[in-house]
Amino acid sequence: MTNVTGKEALARILRAEGVEFVFGIPGATEAQFIDVMEDHPDIKYILCLNEVVAMGMAEGYARTSGKPGVLNLHTGTGLAASLPILSNAYYGGVPLVVTVGQQDTRLLAGEPAMSDNLVKIAGPFTKWAAEILHPEDIPMMMRRAFKVAAHPPTGPVMLSLPLDVLADSFDFEYPPSSQVFSRLHPDDRSILSAVDLLIQAKNPAIIVEDGITKCEALDEVVRLAEQTGARVYQTWMSDVNFPVDHPQYMGDLDITNLGARAILEKVDVLMVIGALFFQQAVYVPQSLVPPGTRVIQIDNNPWQIGKNYPVTCGIEGDIKTALADLSSALDKKFSSQAQNTVQSRIKAIAGEKQNAVKAFEEKILKEKDNLPISGSRLMTEIRDALKPGTRIVDDCWSYSALLRRIVPFKELRSYQRARGGGSIGGGLPNALGVKLASPDRPVVCISGDGSAMWSIQTLWNAAHYHIPVTYIIISNSAYRQVRLMKIKIMGEQVKGRNLGTVLSPPQIDFCKIAEGMGLSAQKVVKPEDLRGALKKALACPEANLVDVVVDASF
Repeated sequence: MTNVTGKEALARILRAEGVEFVFGIPGATEAQFIDVMEDHPDIKYILCLNEVVAMGMAEGYARTSGKPGVLNLHTGTGLAASLPILSNAYYGGVPLVVTVGQQDTRLLAGEPAMSDNLVKIAGPFTKWAAEILHPEDIPMMMRRAFKVAAHPPTGPVMLSLPLDVLADSFDFEYPPSSQVFSRLHPDDRSILSAVDLLIQAKNPAIIVEDGITKCEALDEVVRLAEQTGARVYQTWMSDVNFPVDHPQYMGDLDITNLGARAILEKVDVLMVIGALFFQQAVYVPQSLVPPGTRVIQIDNNPWQIGKNYPVTCGIEGDIKTALADLSSALDKKFSSQAQNTVQSRIKAIAGEKQNAVKAFEEKILKEKDNLPISGSRLMTEIRDALKPGTRIVDDCWSYSALLRRIVPFKELRSYQRARGGGSIGGGLPNALGVKLASPDRPVVCISGDGSAMWSIQTLWNAAHYHIPVTYIIISNSAYRQVRLMKIKIMGEQVKGRNLGTVLSPPQIDFCKIAEGMGLSAQKVVKPEDLRGALKKALACPEANLVDVVVDASF
């Protein structure tokens, strides 16, 4: 044991837990924290100019590295300012350890300035939140914080750090953490039950979401789809949970209308794998799941299984392990005749997809020379310009579907988008976190202009810390996604009623903003100029920005 201050113990714990970066924005209540960081330069403190930026960088880092992202924020005001992206991290199951400075505990009874009920503020958006009241509790509570954040189902935690707790001394010891093995096998009975359902299936389908990426189960879900001849859908693509150019991948299942039910009425066995089943944002008058559909739901979070809709077979356990077990059991049960039926089904699905791709390519061709630039032309040029191994961060909400249809995402972590939360603005800082976690990969962020303005201070971080990310801003001078959702909710009669969605005049000049923060920038108005501008941007060794003026129509 060694007698050290609470802040020194905290720094040593961060090092022991393998922390590379702390993202933060300090105030007076963080004086002890930033002071000790001066003595530990091996843990890089990343100063941010806004809490959304700090939270977004930590989120991008955590999703890419697989390790908890670590933050240090300024009391209640800083924590509250971070909530839009903290909510994204919470609903998306992103492991974060959020530390927040608190006033001296000897003052709290008097309700001093710069004190808040931090546990209450963080509570709705964390797996666990607590305040450390004694320096002797720092080792146990910090260990618990990293454990809870990283243990499935993963998510953010928050610890409040009072000034005097970090200043006081105590006898410190922090043994190395033990490895936790969390890939749990499901109950064998659930696997056998699922096999029986799949052997009888005439028209199976699979819905996947971010549970595939979290459990690194991409290969396993592809194998299962090919074994069963199932169509594959996503209700919300936030990661590469299935290769988008695979012949069985049919794209988005839109759960905002009864079109989803029409698709599912043809399905006799539906596998829901690592996906929310369903988290509807728009009310529809009927159940999206027809009464005759038999459902197999696989998840490592028991809360999700059968939560909103009854399931025929619920499989609880690590998703990668469960899929491997299911595939092995199917291999032993499928007859040669059944395998021939599966191959015929795959051939029919592939033909259906080819027809859809052909029709989509014809639409792209018609829009190729549109002015303002069409979203499909922009995404096509981006696809053709990307270097191998590039990681894309998507915050261009109303153009995301085009991006995902045109760029052939097939590798884990080659694409990231907000998972479960509803806040825009995470994209710009997420991209910096992705780059810090994968410095050998090119990183590109594609953001709407409205999203970019939520976290535009990120550009300063990119320049100040020399983090080479290419930003492509889609400028349509509108909250176009709000317009689209308004039409989904209220119908075509509200088209053109755009109150609250107009971002000009004045036209936001992203090039001037970027240059003012130390980045080089280009503006593109004509479609024929896209190729050269993107080539120049992606060859730049420093962070840079391309502002593309696009068509805002539907």
